[in-house]
Amino acid sequence: MSSFKDWALQYVLSDDETAQSEIAKKAAKEIENTRASSASVGSWAASIQPWITITKQDDDQSDDDDDDSGTGDIIARAKALGFLADTLEALDKSLLRPEQVIRLVGFFGAMFSYDHKAGITASAKALRQLHAMKGFKPAVGVKMIEDVCKLKEDFKLQTAATRFEIYELFLSLIQDQSVNNELQDKYGTSSGFIVEILQLCQNERDPRNLMLWFKLLPIFLTEYSTSDEVTEEIFKAFSAYFPITLRNSASPIGITADDLKNAVRACFASHYKVAKLAFPFLIGKLDQGDAVTVSVKLDILKTIKACIEQYDNPQTSIVPHINKIWNSLKYEVRNGEVKETIDATLDVLRAIANRLDGTSTQKFDVSLLKNYIDTVVDDCRDDLANPTYTKQAGLLLMTVITTNIRAYTLESAAFVDIIRKNLRLPKSPSHTKDLLLLLNSTLKSRADLFKNRKQGHPEDEEAFKTEPSDHLVALYHDVYLPIWTGKSEETTPEVLKQVVQGLASLATQQTLRPDGQISLLVSRSVCSEICSLLTHTLTKGLALSQNDNSTDAAVEDEAVLALQAVVATYTDGYAELVERAKAEIEKRDWTSPTKYTLNALRDILSRLAFIGCSRIPLNVALDGESPKTFKPLQHFLKLATTLHDLFPLSPLPTSEKESLANSYIISALHGGILHFRDACFEKFEPKVLEAYSGSDRNWLEEFKGLSKDWLHQLQREDGSSEVVIEEDDPEVYREFLRICLFIVRHLYREAAYGKQAPWSERVFAQAANLAALVVRSLDENLQKSCNLAQNAFNFFSPENLSPSGPSSIAPFRKLLILGILQGLRPAAMAELYAPQGIAETFICDTSRMATVLLAVGEIRGTICAVLANKYKGGQSTFDPESETMKRVLNFWGEQIKTATTTDDTDPAIFEVYNTVAMHTLAGACARQDKNVLALVPILHEAIASPGPNGAIVARTIGGLVKTNELLSPENHAVVKRFYKQWAYTHFAKPLYDLALPTGDEDTAFAAGRYTTAILSLVSNCPFEVYQEDLSHLVRLLITALNNSSVSGDITQPQVATSLEVLVEILANEPEALKGHLKAIITAGMKTYEEAAKNTSKGNVARALAAVRKLTLQLLGAIPKKFEERHLLAYALPMQRMLATASGDKSREARKVALLARENWAKVV
Repeated sequence: MSSFKDWALQYVLSDDETAQSEIAKKAAKEIENTRASSASVGSWAASIQPWITITKQDDDQSDDDDDDSGTGDIIARAKALGFLADTLEALDKSLLRPEQVIRLVGFFGAMFSYDHKAGITASAKALRQLHAMKGFKPAVGVKMIEDVCKLKEDFKLQTAATRFEIYELFLSLIQDQSVNNELQDKYGTSSGFIVEILQLCQNERDPRNLMLWFKLLPIFLTEYSTSDEVTEEIFKAFSAYFPITLRNSASPIGITADDLKNAVRACFASHYKVAKLAFPFLIGKLDQGDAVTVSVKLDILKTIKACIEQYDNPQTSIVPHINKIWNSLKYEVRNGEVKETIDATLDVLRAIANRLDGTSTQKFDVSLLKNYIDTVVDDCRDDLANPTYTKQAGLLLMTVITTNIRAYTLESAAFVDIIRKNLRLPKSPSHTKDLLLLLNSTLKSRADLFKNRKQGHPEDEEAFKTEPSDHLVALYHDVYLPIWTGKSEETTPEVLKQVVQGLASLATQQTLRPDGQISLLVSRSVCSEICSLLTHTLTKGLALSQNDNSTDAAVEDEAVLALQAVVATYTDGYAELVERAKAEIEKRDWTSPTKYTLNALRDILSRLAFIGCSRIPLNVALDGESPKTFKPLQHFLKLATTLHDLFPLSPLPTSEKESLANSYIISALHGGILHFRDACFEKFEPKVLEAYSGSDRNWLEEFKGLSKDWLHQLQREDGSSEVVIEEDDPEVYREFLRICLFIVRHLYREAAYGKQAPWSERVFAQAANLAALVVRSLDENLQKSCNLAQNAFNFFSPENLSPSGPSSIAPFRKLLILGILQGLRPAAMAELYAPQGIAETFICDTSRMATVLLAVGEIRGTICAVLANKYKGGQSTFDPESETMKRVLNFWGEQIKTATTTDDTDPAIFEVYNTVAMHTLAGACARQDKNVLALVPILHEAIASPGPNGAIVARTIGGLVKTNELLSPENHAVVKRFYKQWAYTHFAKPLYDLALPTGDEDTAFAAGRYTTAILSLVSNCPFEVYQEDLSHLVRLLITALNNSSVSGDITQPQVATSLEVLVEILANEPEALKGHLKAIITAGMKTYEEAAKNTSKGNVARALAAVRKLTLQLLGAIPKKFEERHLLAYALPMQRMLATASGDKSREARKVALLARENWAKVV
């Protein structure tokens, strides 16, 4: 067996762990091949004899020997023992026989008696491997522990890695139940081995080792029967480390301070037999006063909480210590100032109440919990009458009483009565507010307990069936109503807000009937009165004049939230609210409303939409009444029918102001749809609702068989729906969309074919936005089956109707087309792109453009952008849809070419043409349509054309990459990720060289136009798009600023554009401006001076203010980006200019000027 000696020698000589592991595996394989014969095992063990010949005396002598030979022997001997340990690790654990295991344990165990320098790590590892052997006997484990404990004082001299190995060995042995039994039989309750281990490891400081030590100590408590003396020694072992901290280390160890804190905490909470030691110890630490930091205090409180939650037998482990815990902790809340410690204290008090209540399967004697609550109540009752301590005392009381259902049912009546008595004689408005806050919090906590009633013991749910509720029902007449109706100067808005919150909490309280049916706690009459009070608060704006309406805005907002909560459970309340608001609205004359009245109308309508539609109502019965027919959509239907009845408020508006009332009606309906959709998404997963956003039926065909009053029929319950829907059924979302599409169809027919007077541009826009929201929510198949693409152009026209005659606002009906198209998916629009079909005809129709307003042209252009973007297309550019769009783009290319190369086209008319053309190209650019590239030379040529139409193209070409919400994924548009980069590369990049001034008069004109075009494109692109062209771009920007300041025409669009881009460059890559600082500062100062001198009014004045602000932003940011040495020459003139700018006419400009002065003041 000379191979074992060779492998041992190779192992000792090697310093490569991988190589050593391979050698050990060879040795293990050799032993396995002989089935662990006595000869092979003996030869293997004897192979390290050359390094184990040193005796204890020799070892002692080597301690005093300073030569290197002793050190070499120690290292070699350690490696030799490592060879054996690694071999055991690689060896099949089923091979060694018990007698072989015993002999090897004896060998390695002996190392702990004399080989303290070299053999400990390897020996501990070897013993751990032997413990895993099949031939291991429990008695051998006892011997292992006894052998290791012989290290005694030498244990702390070992390296952290060696000690770690020993902890691993201890842990594996102590957790072994067979070894556990053997130790119990030998040592009994005296547990001498535990005492020896405690003495051995008591000075541990290494974090990794401590984590194992703290894992070992709880096992002594939970798995072994120990005497009181030993239990106390174990407690001392881990409590000595409390509170534990971790020093910062240069090398990461993978263990945090929280890891150590949690490990020590687990020791404290491991077994209830240390309770009599743990609680006095922890309370003593907590009572040290200011000497305890917040971090330590939190650690103590969390540890107490862990003990309370995990100790068994609370009657003996927790109850004896409750008074001490309470007497210490109450001051943390009563006098505490740090929120974290207050919250942690309340968590402890809450944990006590929960522990004394019992578990989900077993309830403890009620006296345990009652005695605890009585202790808290006795200490805190009187403090509720003292404004200084009301909030703190109430917090303590409420925390304990509302912790669980049993505590609540035991003490809530008495607690509420205490609050009610104090509210009769409050000391101050703040005292009233604190008491109301406490009462409201109690009601909220009760609601939470009711909601989670099924999560605890079955008795908890039964408790609500027999719960006394008179004390709660009486709160309306005894507390809330007197404060509300008895308003005085001392009744502050904060008090009223608490009253409103309390009314909402009271009206939404639920209870269980004896038969298990859920019903509201208070009666219908109380709920109705509460709704009436809150509704009155909201309708005051309409009922009273501006001078008479003194309701605080914060109280109104609180009333909105309160009503939202109330009508979700007391569902009749929404109808009462809407009818009352409707009556107030109808009292008013809306032909010439004031601004205040219009604002009041807007507020009440938007609030009605939010209150009724932002939550799906719940099917809750009223107290003492049998359940009635329930519809989750009833609030939404009530809102929709009411708004339908109100429209139009102003039948013949003569001004935009008078038409606002009508637009607010449509806006409120839009808001209701949006709120209810969001409520569905909040209640159900979005992926779930995807399956309910469509249907296999054509809803529009079904609508033909319904009357105009179908929504009213549904709302009055004499109409019928195909299915009965519960509030938890996602089918409610499909029915909601169906009703919404019916509403869109009705609105479109009224707008297109009804009386035109009420339909201003604003109202058309509102209706279009509403339609877009609905259509966007429908899935592709439903959009197809309803043929929405065609209906977008005929406004859902039935055969027996014909469009009304011409009207001054009729052109704005095209907004309705846009509303449908923007929500459609490309596949649902495919039929529009047939050759000479609707899309091509609409986009290329220029027959009336010469007579339309620019605003109408903008609407038409936006429709064209959607049409140019949303064709589905195929794999080839020769598919019919792509061919159609190619003809469309070529058409507009020719239109632009003709209009810019001849002088016949009036610029005002061309402005409309150009608007439509640019929008069409923008839609195509967003999808990177290759057909657009054919128009690049045409546009470049048009820009340089001498006529005024070329200037229009140059100024507006940036629209090709301007962000447009209609061209977004949300609206199902086809938007390529890098389309702006693509368009910039083709349209802007080729112009840089052409835009540079050459001194040639013939090219100077064209260069100016090209500059304008580049700036128009760049201003609509993110910085990253044009970053690589900064060297050319900066020169163009400075030239544009200089030219405008020299000519004095600083109102040109390129001035503001140049400033915006320079600000963007300065923020992202200031180095690009470093060589141009003088030119930028000079041009900026001249630009500001020219803008400040201009005395224009109206839109021009606003444009000038924007230029001044941008200039100051640019100049003011320069000192933050460059070193002072580059700016010293400009400091004084700049500070003089900024001093003047600090008095700018524009407030926004003044703010920027002051910041700029601060920055330049540092340049000295």
